Amino acid sequence: MNMRPTSRRQFVQRLGGTFAAGAGIALFPAAFASASSKTGPTSASDYTGSGPASPQGCPQCSYPGDPGFVATRPGEFDAARASWETPEYGYYTGHNPANPGTAVDSPWQLAAVNASTAYALGYCGRGVKLGMMDSGYRVTHEGFQTGRIAPVRAEGVYGTSGFGYRNAATPANPFTAGQRFTVAGDQARESDYGHGTGMLGVTSGIRDGKEQHGIAFGSKMYVAQTGGSDTQSHGPFHDYVFWHTANKALVDAGAQVINSSWGSYVQTIDRTRFDGLGNDLGVNGNIANAYQLRGKDSASPTAMATIIPNEYLKDLEYQYFFFKKSYSEGGIQYNPKYPGRSFMEAIWDAIKESGTVNVRSSGNNDWSNPYYRPAYPFFNPLAEKQWIAVGGVQPPTDANPEYTKQFGYNEAGLAKWWTVSTPSNSVRTTNSGGDTNYSNSNGTSPATPVATAVMGVLLSRYPNMDAKQVRELMLTTANNKMSDGDRFLGTGQTSPSGESIAWTAPDGLPDARWGWGIPDLAKGMYGPGQFLSPMTYNMDKTPLDVWSNDISQIAIKEREREDLEWLAGYKKQGTAYAGEFSPNVLNRDGTLSEQAFMLQGILADPHIQEITDGHPELYDKIAHEDAVKWRKEWMDARAAYIQNNIDNNLYTASLTKQGRGTLIMTGDNTYKGGTTVEGGKLSITGSHASSIDVKGGTLGGTGSVAGGIDVDRGVLQPGLSSREAASAVSITLTEVAPGNVLKAGGDVTIGRAGRLAITISGDHDYTSLRAAGDLVLHGELALNVRASLTPGTVLTIMSGDSIRGNFHSLPERRTLKAGHHIFRVSYRNGDVTLTVVRRLPGAGSDGV
Repeated sequence: MNMRPTSRRQFVQRLGGTFAAGAGIALFPAAFASASSKTGPTSASDYTGSGPASPQGCPQCSYPGDPGFVATRPGEFDAARASWETPEYGYYTGHNPANPGTAVDSPWQLAAVNASTAYALGYCGRGVKLGMMDSGYRVTHEGFQTGRIAPVRAEGVYGTSGFGYRNAATPANPFTAGQRFTVAGDQARESDYGHGTGMLGVTSGIRDGKEQHGIAFGSKMYVAQTGGSDTQSHGPFHDYVFWHTANKALVDAGAQVINSSWGSYVQTIDRTRFDGLGNDLGVNGNIANAYQLRGKDSASPTAMATIIPNEYLKDLEYQYFFFKKSYSEGGIQYNPKYPGRSFMEAIWDAIKESGTVNVRSSGNNDWSNPYYRPAYPFFNPLAEKQWIAVGGVQPPTDANPEYTKQFGYNEAGLAKWWTVSTPSNSVRTTNSGGDTNYSNSNGTSPATPVATAVMGVLLSRYPNMDAKQVRELMLTTANNKMSDGDRFLGTGQTSPSGESIAWTAPDGLPDARWGWGIPDLAKGMYGPGQFLSPMTYNMDKTPLDVWSNDISQIAIKEREREDLEWLAGYKKQGTAYAGEFSPNVLNRDGTLSEQAFMLQGILADPHIQEITDGHPELYDKIAHEDAVKWRKEWMDARAAYIQNNIDNNLYTASLTKQGRGTLIMTGDNTYKGGTTVEGGKLSITGSHASSIDVKGGTLGGTGSVAGGIDVDRGVLQPGLSSREAASAVSITLTEVAPGNVLKAGGDVTIGRAGRLAITISGDHDYTSLRAAGDLVLHGELALNVRASLTPGTVLTIMSGDSIRGNFHSLPERRTLKAGHHIFRVSYRNGDVTLTVVRRLPGAGSDGV
């Protein structure tokens, strides 16, 4: 079989031009005749789009001779998917079978997220703009020789002075207030760009038949740089102006998602040796009083003695406090133009209006929680819908042929609701050592661009969704099962310390270790898995979409339960509900806890020495009254956020369909927050647990609606035509069966501004509605007669428990003319029937 690459537009044309001028998906085709006194066309759609949802296909973003092709029909799908799985795509285990050995020598990250499914359907990020904030990149690397990678450029003036590097006693990489800076992703120092070069390859390395390629290789990537190498500290030591300028440059370039996996964790002076004031007590001299915490998977607490503690809420909260202190008056990064605004607020301020999503690495230090940067929405909940934290996953091995949670790295913990886990060890990518160099990268650093790239591919699949909506889709379609599809990730697996690393959450909920699991492009191609908030889907950019996943409300109802429990606890206990403070918070009387510790790079910082009059040892300690004040701030913000969700019904899983396009939902949908059609067409071909309100546009389909249907204004058009079914295949190659009957479990109301549209293709071939409840009729009836009918034939177009009212101008036994036929209408015994009285001259098999 000749399976040459084919664009999706060509495929649509093969289907007979289905999308041209909206044909085949028209909400109310002009062939319908209205039975009311109103005349003229009755189409409810003026959509004139001419193309399907997909870009032209991944082959156009690849190289001549690439065996990868886009499937054009279901029978080609398996072969198309396999065609992309070349050596540069990689393997499930990361081992090229042509090179026997134990070391990972090939990519495995693409297989882990099932990228070939997306490519086989034509989605690889084309038309999507991404951003990367990192250490710059090696511009001349062969993997970046494409017009789809470009640096951003912006200039500014530092508002504060400080040092970016804090991994030694003496801080380094200085910047000075009043000094001009330039943000340019392609102008990083050669000593700095190693990290960024590797991260860029994961998202955007070209597909050229060589070592590896990026997951979203068809996307446009804009690159900014951090002003240093990966040694830049995660701590509160950076200038607001620089970080706002850099991130705003990415946003202004159009970046819908920004990857941020740069930086090094905040370190402490060895807590087993130094006390909280930095005094050297000798080897193990402070061990009796040290704040010792064993990492979740570490065998010894002393192994964590130079890593800032992050196991409990009080530890994460201390990082929040230290950010507040450093950017408030008296802090080293205080800027009177932006009082109290840290570089994290700079990032948030840059992205919040655009809806851009920030993707951040969770950290590599064996704690139960991510660090403050990825956990930022815990303290600023308004940022949550634009935040993703990323943990790590290990590749399969001969001993364990399953994906394993990367022990020794930070886990989801308090950030579980916005965390995913992606490949983090032996991630094959570009290397800055030379223009043709590649190597394996480890840590949550390379894991983060995996998630960013998945977002890019999904955005190309769903051009009608913004990045916040695609984020929720990625979370709710993530994979939490092992290869048998039954057992949860990590079942039976343990870390070196003997701890279980198995998934522990119920199905449909994020896990304390894994978050939502591993992003899965195979499932993500077929619509949301859950609604995490009321969903508005505006289809003004494409004429047709098909969602085949079963959409539930498990997570949002659990989130509601957890949030209401937290709110009740806070109202009852106040700030005490958050528990004890970190040992780096001073006691009420101003004394220091015996377990206090000293952060690295503080004592020798000249700026800190200056503002503390030569006593820097207390700079990293938090006054008790400040801790109380700042705790109340974040808890009040969280309480207000939850209350707003309650007041505005945001814990509701619901769908509002807008725009001129058609959405076909084929899954068994169990969300119960209701569905509203405000524009275009919604066709239900699976089951639907909620009621449906039509307030514009059209409702159709062949499935079952458990609740009622209320057509306030718009059209109820039961059935799915063969042409619509054929069009649906073009989106995800999911075959949808045509049919005539739409069922409802409750009442069906056709309001005065509503309309029922029935298609009649033969004596026994016509669309209809079957309701378990009552029929309430006030609106119009419109018929599209497509065949010559036999006089005396009785068509039952609606049935219900009882009938109240009648169609406009059509009382019992009134006749109407449609499609060269005369019909008589009746409303008896719960059935609405049409009896064919006679054919008129001109009636034929084409129904004209």
